[in-house]
Amino acid sequence: MAHLDTKYALLQRTSEDSTLEEGAIDISSHTTKQHRSLKEKSALFTVVFILVLSLCLNALFLHNYQAIQAKAYSCISEYTGIGLTKSVPYYQHTDYISPNLTLSNTLWEAIDTSPNTIALSPTYIRTHSLNSSIPFPWDPSKGLYLIKAFHHLHCLKNMRRAYLDALGAHPGAPQMIAREHVLHCLDILRQDVMCRPDDTPMPSRGERHAIGDGQVRRCKDWGELVRWTEQPERHACFRMISEYRRIPNTLEEFQYCRDDSPYKKIAEEYFAKHGHRDPYGGLDGEDGEAEERWGGAGGVEGKETSSVGGY
Repeated sequence: MAHLDTKYALLQRTSEDSTLEEGAIDISSHTTKQHRSLKEKSALFTVVFILVLSLCLNALFLHNYQAIQAKAYSCISEYTGIGLTKSVPYYQHTDYISPNLTLSNTLWEAIDTSPNTIALSPTYIRTHSLNSSIPFPWDPSKGLYLIKAFHHLHCLKNMRRAYLDALGAHPGAPQMIAREHVLHCLDILRQDVMCRPDDTPMPSRGERHAIGDGQVRRCKDWGELVRWTEQPERHACFRMISEYRRIPNTLEEFQYCRDDSPYKKIAEEYFAKHGHRDPYGGLDGEDGEAEERWGGAGGVEGKETSSVGGY
């Protein structure tokens, strides 16, 4: 009997030890699972944080890029901070060229060029690397500068006035260029100056016709623009035969294809088949008289006129 009790006690202890070991295994397993779960959550949080940070940085980059692009597209001025923010239609004919001089004169004289002169502080002058100018009479610490666009308009107003005065002084004289054409040219210059006014401040030395003389500006390369127009894919085989005389047979101006032009053969075949016409054919005698007075079809004093485009 004692032997059986001993065996039972051993069995019970073995069973209890086994239960304890299983409990220890369960606790260890639970701890491992908790640790793994924390690591997974931490990794997930890190990934989410990186994604959110990446999205924020990309959004910031896109915002800055769009702002830079918008600024570049708007051509924000370094002098005034003004950009291309206003949409204005361009017109070939406006009341500024009306034959009713009361109307057109009133419109031209209403263009106020007084804002052309401004007083700038030493800080502004230094920041924008402007040449020194004459002092502002009411505050000698400031310099007087003239805004280019207003000066342009001032010159246009003077040119128009001088032209009309000359016409009035010689009312019966034949005109090389039609009055309407000259006034039209002045008006489109006015529209362009007022559409994209150059707000560069020009210094003055206090001398006549010395405003802005020698001032260095940042400009588009005129030669580069000319070369762009002459690329084979866009060159129109065009040459202005006369800058000053109307060309009724305008197709004659499109015969000047360059050797690398894809249209050279087409143009040559056309004129070989149909022949050439007098570019000035059909003009009245008065226009011809005026042309003769100005030195022939080639331009003033017989010089060949450079080609820029037709109007």
